[in-house]
Amino acid sequence: MKDLSISALNTNLYAIPIVLISIICLVFPFVLIWDWQTFTKGFLSIYLSLPYYITAFILGIFLHEILHAIGFIIFGKLNIKQVKIGIKWKYLTPFAHCKVPLKASVYRIALVLPAILLGIIPSIIALILGKSWLLIYGTLFTVLAGGDFLIFWVIRKVKADELVKDHPERCGCFIINN
Repeated sequence: MKDLSISALNTNLYAIPIVLISIICLVFPFVLIWDWQTFTKGFLSIYLSLPYYITAFILGIFLHEILHAIGFIIFGKLNIKQVKIGIKWKYLTPFAHCKVPLKASVYRIALVLPAILLGIIPSIIALILGKSWLLIYGTLFTVLAGGDFLIFWVIRKVKADELVKDHPERCGCFIINN
């Protein structure tokens, strides 16, 4: 087996460029389409409804992990007992862990599913409707998926039909030799 995993700390550090990329790809277009004043209104609306936004953020973090699990279950044709959801208390990091090997293609889908549903799609809707509070939410969840994008990049050369096993402790997976 080949280990393609990264520690949680390093994953977070290496994912920092996702912040810049997200701002460039999501915030700049919004400001160009709408304007800076429309964008800053989103911060005011968040401030005025901060308890709701914090609640949505916390629920979104757990939903992010649930979406990973749903990706494993639906696309990997697994049952719920083959997936574990929890929190790594040492890092205060929620996680979804698949206990059985999967095709790399399924693993990739499960990796990006939360980023697409919680980050990219809300950001696109925000760009279309001019809703900066939604753009902030979508950008935040795109940024929070930085580690997922990093792992996606690390396993980019793994063939779609190769089997991978989710690493039980670190971010990433093992490639299972056929």
